[in-house]
Amino acid sequence: MPFQGLFNLGARLCRETRGNVATIFALTLVPVALLSGGAVDLSQSMNARSRLAQALDAAALAVGVNTNLSSSEATGIANDFIAANYPGRELGVVQNVNVYIDDETDTVTVSGEARVRTTMLGMIGLDYITVHWESEVQRARQRLELVMVLDNTGSMGGSKIRNLRESAELLTGILFDAADDPSDVKIGLVPFAATVNVGTNHARAWWMDPDALSPVHAEWAGGNPVEIETCSGRGRGRRRRCQTEEIWVNHWDLFDQLRNTGWEGCVEARPIPMDIDDTPPSIGNPSTLFVPYFAPDEPDNGSYSNSYLSDGVSGGVSERLQALDKYDNGRPNREGPNRSCTTTPVTPLTSTERTVLNAIGDMGASGTTNIPNGVGWGIRLISPGAPFTEGSAWDDDEYIKAMVILTDGDNVMRGRNTDQMSDYEAYGFVADGRLGRRSSSSNVLSNELDDRTEAACAYARSLGIRVYTITFQVNSSSTRSLMQNCASNPSLYFDSPSSEALEDAFEMIAGDLTNLRLSR
Repeated sequence: MPFQGLFNLGARLCRETRGNVATIFALTLVPVALLSGGAVDLSQSMNARSRLAQALDAAALAVGVNTNLSSSEATGIANDFIAANYPGRELGVVQNVNVYIDDETDTVTVSGEARVRTTMLGMIGLDYITVHWESEVQRARQRLELVMVLDNTGSMGGSKIRNLRESAELLTGILFDAADDPSDVKIGLVPFAATVNVGTNHARAWWMDPDALSPVHAEWAGGNPVEIETCSGRGRGRRRRCQTEEIWVNHWDLFDQLRNTGWEGCVEARPIPMDIDDTPPSIGNPSTLFVPYFAPDEPDNGSYSNSYLSDGVSGGVSERLQALDKYDNGRPNREGPNRSCTTTPVTPLTSTERTVLNAIGDMGASGTTNIPNGVGWGIRLISPGAPFTEGSAWDDDEYIKAMVILTDGDNVMRGRNTDQMSDYEAYGFVADGRLGRRSSSSNVLSNELDDRTEAACAYARSLGIRVYTITFQVNSSSTRSLMQNCASNPSLYFDSPSSEALEDAFEMIAGDLTNLRLSR
């Protein structure tokens, strides 16, 4: 025995009677030796466990790639990959390998153990250390639904929007090329800025509130019905007579009354929390209906930014906003009622690659940033419920549902030192409280949009949507943190400081979506 000499020395020291040092040394020598050697054995076993995990992961992925395997075939493939990935001569022997395929959850589980021979611990009867590991993978489901929610704001102009188009086209091409059948992949697109455009083909659709029933319809005019006072009898000797009339203000009718101006397809946000969720629209519940975006003519006097018609009346803000006669045959002389409607229409989920590529190619860059509004419509595109019904059922295990969200900057809502407290955007005027906070501070309003972004991302994740996020040349650390927290996992967040990094991010997302993902 290689340690016989050491034990003989210990025995002689134990018989030594000339001092206590020999006795103490004898008593401590063996435990010290065992502890030192045992640490080496334990380190070796931990190394074996790490390599076993890698080998079983590789085996599980290899089995998962193949469909319709028998039990013996699956075990054979697993053992081949374990043999190729585990250095048995160095780290012992792998044994008791089990392969389990769950057809209901579409998962593959491979478990096993490594038996490692000890060196020092064998002196106390522990000849082997056995370590265990189990790897589980989710099979690559046959079908994918992906929505790209992409920033099309003014800051994306020039080379940035071109880089975005190229990267989004790259992702689209990879996913369709990897599909055995084009119908296995469906991709949708949500270009967003201050508002989202659902397309003019949905004008006066039942879910677009054609009868002005929603409580946010014409909120800028005081809410429906609006009381209008009309007076007559002015002049010498004539008695002034006034009467109040209730009328319903309908954005659709106002568009029809204007000359050379029609609805361009954008939609206002529903009341919180439906601003970001997929609650189905219902005529029986008017709050669930969507309202066509209509920025009203703002007063001629004061610091207002969107006065495009002559008010035709005197008085305060309310009187001027409620002067509805000005829309009849009116001709907007500036941006008009579609002021913050700057994006191209959304593209519902489709398996036609050319449709997606054409929509990506049409994207432009204009307007300010409202990320939660974009995410909300991304959820609605991938949802099986109205208004867009192309999505599969939430519990359909055949589909992976995923979303890519990209922004190049902070959420923006411009505060104004006016009675309305802001420009008119997806949430209307801030003074009406639809955003949940009344403030003329642009910073405060931006923070409120950040809160809605967090809520929208959390809601998407709760539905099982795999959320990827990308920041493109973003300097703000708070926005980078916001988008990282938005992703389903920190590893699914990509900060892209350059066009090359942006392309890499889209390519990595494509790779992740076309391969199996370890679930444990």
